[in-house]
Amino acid sequence: MKVFWKYFLIVILLLIGLCALSILYLFFVPGSSLFGITYISYSDNFNSEAYDATNITTIRVNSRAYDVSILPASSEEISLRVYANSLGFVLNRNSDVNIDEKIEGDELIFDIDEPYGAAVINDSRIQLRIPTSKAFNIILNNNSSLTTINNENLQLNNLIYETDRGNLSFTRGTLLGYIDASIGRADFVIGKNAVINNNNVYLSATSGYFEALSTTLGDVIVESNKNAVIRINSCNNFDEDQAEAGGRIQIDTVAQVNITAADTNVYINNLTDGGTIRLTKSGRIEITNVLAETDLFTNTGNITIAESKGPISLTSEDGNIQVTSAYLRVQTNTDYGDVDITFSEEAESYNDNPNSRMLMATTNNGKISATGVENIYITIQDNGRAEISMQDVYGENVIDGKRGSISMIINRYSEYRLHTKTDSGDVSVNLMQIAGTGTGGYTDKERTEYVNCTITSFNATLEVSTTTGSLYIRDEELIEY
Repeated sequence: MKVFWKYFLIVILLLIGLCALSILYLFFVPGSSLFGITYISYSDNFNSEAYDATNITTIRVNSRAYDVSILPASSEEISLRVYANSLGFVLNRNSDVNIDEKIEGDELIFDIDEPYGAAVINDSRIQLRIPTSKAFNIILNNNSSLTTINNENLQLNNLIYETDRGNLSFTRGTLLGYIDASIGRADFVIGKNAVINNNNVYLSATSGYFEALSTTLGDVIVESNKNAVIRINSCNNFDEDQAEAGGRIQIDTVAQVNITAADTNVYINNLTDGGTIRLTKSGRIEITNVLAETDLFTNTGNITIAESKGPISLTSEDGNIQVTSAYLRVQTNTDYGDVDITFSEEAESYNDNPNSRMLMATTNNGKISATGVENIYITIQDNGRAEISMQDVYGENVIDGKRGSISMIINRYSEYRLHTKTDSGDVSVNLMQIAGTGTGGYTDKERTEYVNCTITSFNATLEVSTTTGSLYIRDEELIEY
């Protein structure tokens, strides 16, 4: 066994020595190759022809990993220069630097060969120079290039960008047309000094990052997405129909949204024209201001709204729902999630606007809390509970608790017919306007009372019922009784 390991070690050392000799040979004999491998050491510039821009509307650059920058030309001609400063070991077929250029119709195409393998790029780069007197369609296709557009005199029409890992920084310049960005795992950043004219954006990404935090975009259409982060200052419409998408969407101001995703977290500051958001897994929704009719759905994520001045429909199977300041109709549906709705002190009365201070809520096993409501429909389908504080009572109001418990506090001056009923639950109703005031009210399993009205003069009704759940009703004067 010792003899075996002795000879095995000798063989390994011989192979290492052979590899070292091969590397030295490739390094010291320029242009040589072994086993299809060669050593490169570039420090050269390669220039394209100069093309008159008169009949050119589109410029396409297909490259690999060299940095790409777009610069203003000093004339009315289009040109491209490659600064090659690569060195290392590559396959023979991947060792050349070359610019293949052609015109097809009104499109000028640059195909750039770059050496790649076990090589370093150093300061290798590509410069595309275009006239500033004309807005061109720019198409950039690369694998991992760092691309920059950073000159205030540049004008672009449409910008089409396709990469896997190549970041693009649009710092300065003017964009007149749309953006079509297929960014894979890369970053695409539009800076505050870029001039954007409500341009539409078509976005495809896997785990990339798209940012436009200081500009106003037109319509943003997400055509594919796996786990991207999208951050936008303002846009007209935002559309994403990607049922398995994760990641994050953050928008300061948007007119309308239509989002279908899975684990995506959605954060919106101002939603002015409403829309629909449907998250089928653990994604959550947080909106500061809702100004129009909106429909929101999550599976296990939470829904949080600071202020809602439009009618809203909110559904979360296992997540919680919270609206801190509501004005108009709120409709909620949960399974195990809790619901907490507070109507603003500035909201109109339901009596003046039948769409105001209205809550329609359904739950199985969650808790429903509401404050400032004036018209209410609640159904507890299993063992949940409801805690309601009514500012007034208008129209028809129905609360069906089944096995769940119901607790209510009602404005003492409200006028309504009250009907309470339970099959086997506990009952405690104590209002200033009914018999038994201050002594515990009534505990009847079923009873009808006319609160601040008569049998012939009531305009509002409140039906409260359970099967086995408890039923507790007070006005604000008798909370302690």
